[in-house]
Amino acid sequence: MSGAPGLAAMQREFAAAVTAGDADAFVAHLAGDPGRALRRLAIYRRAIAANRCGALRAAYPVVARLVGDAFFDEAARRFTHASPPREADLNRYGAGLPAFLAGYPPAAALPWLADVARLEWAWHESLMAADASPADFAALAGVSGEAQPALRFALHPSVRLVRSAWPVLAIWEANQEGRDGTAARDEGADDILVWRDGARVRLALLGAPEAGFLEAIMAGVTLGEAADRAGQWDFAPALARLAGLGLIAGFHAGDPRPA
Repeated sequence: MSGAPGLAAMQREFAAAVTAGDADAFVAHLAGDPGRALRRLAIYRRAIAANRCGALRAAYPVVARLVGDAFFDEAARRFTHASPPREADLNRYGAGLPAFLAGYPPAAALPWLADVARLEWAWHESLMAADASPADFAALAGVSGEAQPALRFALHPSVRLVRSAWPVLAIWEANQEGRDGTAARDEGADDILVWRDGARVRLALLGAPEAGFLEAIMAGVTLGEAADRAGQWDFAPALARLAGLGLIAGFHAGDPRPA
C-alpha cells in the first residue's frame, strides 16, 4: 500500500484489529512472526477495553458498588462490545448502559438497577452540561396575563428529570462515599430533579404533580398546556421554585427564539 488511500485503509484495518478483534487482515501487512504480532495487538485491545470500562465505572460508581467489581466488569465488557463509542471523548460514553442493564439477564434480580443507572447518567450529564444565564425576569413580569398561557420556557441545560417506580434516590444516597449502603427507604416511587448549582450537581425529590408539570415544560409545551395537565394542582410554586434555583434560562410566546 502507498499514498493516502492506502494509509487510510490500513488505519481502518488497524482500528478493526484492536477494537473488533478482526486482526487477521491487519496482521497480513506486518513483517515477522504473525503470532507475535497478534500478541502485540492484544495489548492494544486490552488497553482500549480497560479505558472503556474505566469510563463507565467513572460515570456509574453507585452501580459498580451495588453489583461488585466482577459483575460490573463483565456487564461493561458486554456493553462496550455491543455499543462501542461513537466519539473520541469517553467522558460522554455510556448513555446506553441503563437500557442495557434493563435487558441484561444477570441483573433481573435487581429490577431497580437500571433506574439507578439512569439517575447516575442524569447526574453525569448535568455535570458536563453547558452554562446558561437566568432568564430576563423583568421582561417576564411584563408579559400580560392574557399572553401568559402561550409562554414556553427554556430550562438550564443541566436540568434533568428522572422518574422511577423505585426509591432510587434513597439507594443512590446510601451508596455515596462514607455511607454503608443502607437505604433510608426501601419502597415507593421517586421523581428526581437533577441540576447543577455552580460546579456542584444537586438532586431533589419532587412530588408527582410537580414532576409531571416539569416533564411537560421540558417537553416544550406551553404554560397553559402544562397547567391543564396539572389539573387542579397549583403549579405556581413549582414555577417559582425553578425560577428561584436559576433553572429558567429563557421564554418565548409565538417567537421560536427564547428571550
